[in-house]
Amino acid sequence: MSTSLPIAPLRVVQITDLHLKTAPGAQLWGVDVDASLDAVLGRIEARHPDADFVLVTGDLVGDEPAAYVRLRQRLAVLDKPVYCLPGNHDFPAAMSRILRDSPVQRARHVVTDHWQFVLLDSSFPGTPDGHLAYGELAFLDTLLVSSSDWHTMICLHHNPVPSQTSWLDTMMVSNHAALFGILDRYPQVRAVVWGHLHAEFNSWRNGVQLLGTPATCVQFKPRAPEPLVDDAPPGYRWFELYPDGALHTGVERVG
Repeated sequence: MSTSLPIAPLRVVQITDLHLKTAPGAQLWGVDVDASLDAVLGRIEARHPDADFVLVTGDLVGDEPAAYVRLRQRLAVLDKPVYCLPGNHDFPAAMSRILRDSPVQRARHVVTDHWQFVLLDSSFPGTPDGHLAYGELAFLDTLLVSSSDWHTMICLHHNPVPSQTSWLDTMMVSNHAALFGILDRYPQVRAVVWGHLHAEFNSWRNGVQLLGTPATCVQFKPRAPEPLVDDAPPGYRWFELYPDGALHTGVERVG
């Protein structure tokens, strides 16, 4: 009698909206961004030591490009690859330059045995609004048309669908129809993940899972008409990704 052994999944952790400053102990909406990040990283080290890599989906720093030096140092404690993309409080050129030749790096495309990750830049210079430039959409389309064998996760900073939090939805990806016009053509797309909301979000669209992840710092109250701080603690999202395309995920918060 033969016994089927379970296939080990790819394990990925997503963190987002760190808002690090150059000065230690800086606060955002009353939350110490360093202390809250330390709590999240400590939980990841304790509960996910076998994670294959970490995704950071934007707003790594809080409008201070020199803070990428501190970011690189802080995330090095994870002792695993960390792949980053920019958000509206980031500086893409400085991010790429300062994180070059480091385990913590800006990335656009990550490929494993059965899964690929497309990291898009939805930031738009001079505004907090989300937008995917023509080059980003063309990059995505080119990858998807040539990689039908890989299950695919699309990663960006801004939410591409309404979150029902009206003040944040004014900043969602403005050309989301163009994004989904591409994704709808490729059945290998399994999930779209983002940050920006400082809150958890879960939905589905045409068989694709849509996932927003809490910030490592302050949390915003969902479905509020104006910015309100939520009393939920900071958190992160974990993924287990299987060779057959199955995706298991959950949010962990550090109380």
